[in-house]
Amino acid sequence: MSEPDRVSLAFIWDTESPHFSRRTFMRTMAFAGAAGFMAACGSSGSNGASSSSSGSSTSFRLPNKTEAKVLNFYNWTDYIADDTIPNFQTETGIKVTYDNYNSNDELFAKMRTGNTGYDLIVPTDAFVVKMKHANLLQPLDLSLITNIDNLDPRFRHADYDPGNLYSIPWQWGTTGIGFDQTKVGGTVTDWDAFNLPAVNGKSSFLDEARDAFAMALFALGHDPNTLDSGQLDDAQNYLIDLKKKVKSITSDYQDPLKSGELLLAQAYSGDVFQIQTDNKNVQYVIPKSGAFSWVDNMAIPMGAPHPRNAELFMNYILEPKVGAALTNFVQYGSPNKAAEPYIDKSITGNPLIYPPADVLAKLPFQKDLGEDEIAYDDRWDKVKSA
Repeated sequence: MSEPDRVSLAFIWDTESPHFSRRTFMRTMAFAGAAGFMAACGSSGSNGASSSSSGSSTSFRLPNKTEAKVLNFYNWTDYIADDTIPNFQTETGIKVTYDNYNSNDELFAKMRTGNTGYDLIVPTDAFVVKMKHANLLQPLDLSLITNIDNLDPRFRHADYDPGNLYSIPWQWGTTGIGFDQTKVGGTVTDWDAFNLPAVNGKSSFLDEARDAFAMALFALGHDPNTLDSGQLDDAQNYLIDLKKKVKSITSDYQDPLKSGELLLAQAYSGDVFQIQTDNKNVQYVIPKSGAFSWVDNMAIPMGAPHPRNAELFMNYILEPKVGAALTNFVQYGSPNKAAEPYIDKSITGNPLIYPPADVLAKLPFQKDLGEDEIAYDDRWDKVKSA
């Protein structure tokens, strides 16, 4: 990609991708047309501020004079509003190159190669930790992100990045259960739904050590971030027993759940909401005993050529009406407390997107355990080989 203002669209033609749909295609084409037009015509005022079409009036800190007015952005597919980038380009004069990936593993592998040229990425919280330990992220200059106070306090003191030293939340969701309500043969409210006779051999749990162990620990009434060896042994045995009942341990459950090959799966909320576009029988539940919540975050790769522009974009996303427009489009939870008055009531009123306080209290983030995470990894190896 040589032209800095070109929007990469190759991903929309991958019809084999689990994220491809007619809805994705139409959204992307609408976005591409708008972004291309604004890249060609956009300019900034002398003070770097103007009003966006969403009605916000934003005052921006101008980028460092040594940086070209370019931002190279690498994000998940179908995860941005049509006008987010065009409005940013208009208000700042910064031209945005936009590329997409489909998994955290794909993102991590790309970052490991080094010298990617990207300024802004959106890893999930556990991968913020992983990338931080691998020295793939650079610390943020929070003095340039003055809108950080708009964040809900829950996202300012999260265990995966206390104080937002390396990341700014983008959107958030939960890890729960996706299931076909017409075929599971019972009521699904908690992790014990894996014991329903109808789902025997037709269910799955995630091929992620911490997510799988969290399911077991919640079901057993333990802290999902525990380092207690007895509790971890109990969780290991729980998963070994569960493995005998499920069809597979996999994180590629979307198509099988949509087609009916799987009737129940440990799943990420957003994946299930996407499945519902094609199969309305598939529902999502947050288990009563608890589950992890997760956050996708904006972060700056080590060696990014335009880090100040990335921080400028982060500050822009934290504007209330800009953040609300993003959430109204992608329909995930917003970490931006100041944006909530502008978010559609159908979203803020959906308890599966915005859980009530008593449910939210049972949805902690995955904690950074550092070197102690080997306690999970060793036991996960035993689960997988059992």
